[in-house]
Amino acid sequence: MNSATTSVPSEILQLGDPRLRWPSAPVPDACAAGVRVLLARLHENLADFRAARGFGRAIAAPQLGRRVRVVAFNLGRGPRALINPRIVAQSDETFTLWDDCLCFPDLLVRVRRARSVTIEFDDERGHPQVWKDLAPAESELFQHELDHLDGVLALDRAVDAEAVVTRAEFERERERFAALVDSAPR
Repeated sequence: MNSATTSVPSEILQLGDPRLRWPSAPVPDACAAGVRVLLARLHENLADFRAARGFGRAIAAPQLGRRVRVVAFNLGRGPRALINPRIVAQSDETFTLWDDCLCFPDLLVRVRRARSVTIEFDDERGHPQVWKDLAPAESELFQHELDHLDGVLALDRAVDAEAVVTRAEFERERERFAALVDSAPR
């Protein structure tokens, strides 16, 4: 691959930037013009990252240095957003997986997440929504993104001292690393 296909869009903060650790404030008006501009930037950066790196389903405002509770995502049904999301319930059952992040795209981190969560949020039109008992793939994704809103990175959730691996090493020994978790990477 050439560097053009492996670069990270320049706006996405990278591991070590202290702004990734800042907690985010609630958005007072989901329909405000500034929120619209931010959502457009988030969706553009997510699409650019996915085109360059081949993965990426969501991005949180802190990943662009913005301290607001906004998450943009695209799960294959077009761009969507969560404004002021919060987890209101989670399953007792958990699972492990190799998590990746736009802020450290060359690493994978073995983490434990709740198998299912229920989230409340406002949609892009400012309408309150509740998504109950999300499936594991969406559950772990939104747990990851809501962690960003609180200044928590997947690295903070590593299950043990050997739970971080480079993407290149993972690809060289995919079967060995896959055997260490309950779920394969997305």
